[in-house]
Amino acid sequence: MKPLVSIFMFVRDGAPSVRRALDSVLAQTYPNIEFIVQDGVSTDGTLEILQGYGDRLKLVSEPDSGPSDGLLRALRRCSGEFIGSCLSDEELLPDAVERAVEAFLREPGTGAITGDAVLTDLAGRQTGLWTSGPFNLIDYLTVDYSPYYCSSFFRRQALLAAGLERDDWTIDCIEFETWCRLATQAPITYVPGVFAKYGVHPGQSTNKPGDVLKHMRGRLKVIAGLCSDGGFLGDNALLHTLFVWGHARRFCDHAIHVGRPQTADALYALIKETLAGMPPVLVDGVVYDEDHAARLWSKGSRLRTAWLALRRRFDSAPQGAAALRFPPPPDGALKSRMYAALAQRYAAQHRYAEAVRVWQEVAVQNGLLSRADLPDGKFPPSGYTQVDGA
Repeated sequence: MKPLVSIFMFVRDGAPSVRRALDSVLAQTYPNIEFIVQDGVSTDGTLEILQGYGDRLKLVSEPDSGPSDGLLRALRRCSGEFIGSCLSDEELLPDAVERAVEAFLREPGTGAITGDAVLTDLAGRQTGLWTSGPFNLIDYLTVDYSPYYCSSFFRRQALLAAGLERDDWTIDCIEFETWCRLATQAPITYVPGVFAKYGVHPGQSTNKPGDVLKHMRGRLKVIAGLCSDGGFLGDNALLHTLFVWGHARRFCDHAIHVGRPQTADALYALIKETLAGMPPVLVDGVVYDEDHAARLWSKGSRLRTAWLALRRRFDSAPQGAAALRFPPPPDGALKSRMYAALAQRYAAQHRYAEAVRVWQEVAVQNGLLSRADLPDGKFPPSGYTQVDGA
């Protein structure tokens, strides 16, 4: 008997695209799937569409506090050995589940796998391609890397070990916290290749000001826990500050990119409020804040070369984001320190293979190795590729 795989969907008012998503799951080549659907009391005809699929779906419709709450409710209803998702604006490729199960069977120690995704508009037309690359907790917490949930699958036992059934979740950022918890518990394996189509459109939760601010508050709470005494990364003010500023850059940039400068201002105010309650940290002997580059310059000629290098990286940021005055992102030397801290935490847990992998990345950052020299040839850069004419 092949292992049971749960695919879940949480949805509220997804009528324009939900049929395409449902059909993609029901057309999977893998034979042993339960399809969990959690509806947040839709009022646009979505519920009627779902009911029309009969017992092919395990459907529950009930009020929730938002998308993150719907995700957690759906996840907890899954009983399969492996778990994946497909939301109302997404599609799974026909053999996605089959390939995911094969990957888990090849990697019996992995807690999750993540692959690549095709980007689409709400109508399902391809607009780009996202190449994910290997998961790295530091890059995830600085928002330099993000796996796509629709192209990811989880071992249920790993989720249970990470506290799936406990009541201590941060309800406004369940997806973010899932990755953080899993990374502290088990390896996450990158499997090259496209597993799903991911919808990018104005109606996404990430483009709604209220949802974004709630989500950011949740993320900041999780980050604080990871960087606290007793947290996975220990009491580490430097990492904490770098993670917060990384979130500030990316989320404010996104808000400006989608034409929501007021949301960017609100996010920036939240970030500054958070940082005001944290002890200042030094980078190159200078306080790391929005005036970091100017302070480097004032320190004298020895640091001006470093300042100019950081300035070039800073000036490459989008105009709107730069106007909000961020410190320059970590350079290679600082990133190496961050990776080293992660490798030490893995080693302390006797997760030596993961520690070695992170130390290899430190070597790459410092020019001691090239990625081509690495044993498995992985570490491709993650990023977005736009389709010609899109």
